[in-house]
Amino acid sequence: MITEKIKREFIKFMEETHKDLIYPTNYIGVLMAVFIEQKPIAQDRIRELTGYSITTISQNLKLIVSNQLVDRIKEPKVRKKFYTVSVTPRIFMYDFFKSIIESYEDKVDFIPPLIEKVSEYSQKHEKFQRFQDFLKKIYEMSEVFMKLHTNTKQELKDLIITGQTNGTSLLDYSLLESPEYLDHLKKLVQQPQIPQEELYQSFQSEELSKIYNQLKNKFYQKFRANLTSSQLMSARTVIGTELLLENRPITQAEIETTTNYARSLISDVLNLLLNYKMVRLIKKPGDNKKYYMINQSWETRLLNRLTISKRYAFNVSQRISKMLIQLKKDKSSDERISLLDTLSHIQHSFIQFEQYYKFLEMRYIKR
Repeated sequence: MITEKIKREFIKFMEETHKDLIYPTNYIGVLMAVFIEQKPIAQDRIRELTGYSITTISQNLKLIVSNQLVDRIKEPKVRKKFYTVSVTPRIFMYDFFKSIIESYEDKVDFIPPLIEKVSEYSQKHEKFQRFQDFLKKIYEMSEVFMKLHTNTKQELKDLIITGQTNGTSLLDYSLLESPEYLDHLKKLVQQPQIPQEELYQSFQSEELSKIYNQLKNKFYQKFRANLTSSQLMSARTVIGTELLLENRPITQAEIETTTNYARSLISDVLNLLLNYKMVRLIKKPGDNKKYYMINQSWETRLLNRLTISKRYAFNVSQRISKMLIQLKKDKSSDERISLLDTLSHIQHSFIQFEQYYKFLEMRYIKR
């Protein structure tokens, strides 16, 4: 039956799409099984829809209930426990998006004390001064990114529930296509200039070099501890940060020394960053080594974070659109009407989530 097939397809797609976020394995699959069933559901039915073990389902249900995304209910004279979503689909999606946004939060409390430590050496070598400036900037941009979300909670809710905010539709984002915006964007995304070699003199003091590397390693240790994504995504974040920190042409061997990632993983990440045009390859006369340099300013990096969320929302809404087309062809099931309605609300929510990030982009540009 096509209704059952689409339910399974939706659950699997949502689990795979969100696997790099903070959620435990199969958490999203279990959550979406409860949501898409549209009626009280027991663990054995979740197993039918997902293929997960009862132990996996039970563990995730405990966490999902504690997060108040679903309710556990007990039916009279029935020993089984049932689970259900007691809010409307759009309210559920709003709560779901809130949990996603919370996963975006940068854990940067460790940075101010580290800035103080680095500042003790800022007069002894320019690398310490650049490192201090970098830490201040990453802290500042993280604050900006999170304030964009914190200050627009009501706008997000209005968009998901009604498609409007403050009574005004936000579907017209002509500003983002205007010549003024595009000109401003062009200035933001200008490539950093390749610095003169003399600006990057090596440490003459072995002691200062050791201290610098220790402070840098401390930063990456704390930084990596807060990354909950896959190994490739974590490596991409760390390596991209290293390139941004140094802001100079550096070799793969230097990246390997700093990050302690395997050479093959670094190679994969660099190829990925080259394909995304986030870094560029630089050749030096008389030098056979390959050098890599960041292609992004700080402002571009933040805009990319907003763009990634827009792309995520767009891709999900497009996939759900294909499911809706399949479902409309099925005339054999009464249940399809209910599923059509639920999937339509989900698609609407992802469309509005994309609009929300366009709204944040405008907020950031106009700030």
